[in-house]
Amino acid sequence: MRMGNIWAPLAKAIAATGTDRHVDCLIDLIGADIAHDLVTVTRYSATRTPEFVKHRRFSDEMVRRYLDNYYVFDPFYASWRRQRRLGIVPLKGLADEEAKRGQYIAGFLAQSEICDEVGILLADGGDWCLGIFLDRSTVSFKDSEIALLSERLPVFEALHALDIKARGSDFSRTSAPSGPGASPQQKPSIPESLWPELSLRERELVQLILAGHPTANIAERLGITVGTVKNHRRRIYEKLDITTERELFLQFFQHRLDT
Repeated sequence: MRMGNIWAPLAKAIAATGTDRHVDCLIDLIGADIAHDLVTVTRYSATRTPEFVKHRRFSDEMVRRYLDNYYVFDPFYASWRRQRRLGIVPLKGLADEEAKRGQYIAGFLAQSEICDEVGILLADGGDWCLGIFLDRSTVSFKDSEIALLSERLPVFEALHALDIKARGSDFSRTSAPSGPGASPQQKPSIPESLWPELSLRERELVQLILAGHPTANIAERLGITVGTVKNHRRRIYEKLDITTERELFLQFFQHRLDT
C-alpha cells in the first residue's frame, strides 16, 4: 500500500475513535493526498430520508436544498436503498442510475459548482451507512485515485468500526447539530397545494414513499397488507397520471422548485 502523506492523519484518526473528532479526522485521512475542493458527509438509510452530518467549504443553503428537494435524485441514496453497497463508490460508477444521476448532476451538483465526486460508504449501524464524499469543481477523479482509495478502504472501515464500538448502542450520530457544517435531520412534507385529489390515507402513504420506506415497511407502519399497499399505490398513480415512483418524486420535486 502506498502511504504517501497519510501517516500523521492516520495517527490522529486512530486517536480520535470514540470521540467527537472522529468524523473530522477520518475526513482528513481520506483526503490527505487525494486532491479535492470540498467535502460533504451524509448518512443514508434504507428506510428513512438522508441525514447531513457535516460539510467543508460547502453552502448551508445547498444543504437545505438537498434535504428539501434534491435527495430524491441522489443516485448514491438510491443505490444504498436498493443494494446497500459499501466501499468506494465513484459517481461515474452509478451508470444504472442514469436518470437520477442526470437530474442530480444538472441540478444539485451544477448549483453546488461540483463536476465530480466519489463516496466512501461505511457501515454505520442498522440499515444506515455513513457517506464521506470528496468533491471536485473542475476536473474528474482519475481511476488511479479511485484505486488508491480502494486500497486504503480496509483502514477506513476498521477505524469507523472502532468508533461505533467505542460509542455504544445508545449513540446517535445525527441526533442534533454538532458543530460547524452540521445540520439536523429533516423529513419531507407534502405541501397542501400538491395532489389535492389524493385522500388523507393516500397522502399518508405517499409521505412514507417520499421518506424512503419500502412497501413491506409501509404495510407494517399502516397496519395493512403488502397487497393493500400495492393497490393504494396503483390508484395513486392512476389519479396522478403516472406509472412509476420516479415520476412521483419528479412531481414532488418540481412542485417544490415552483413554489
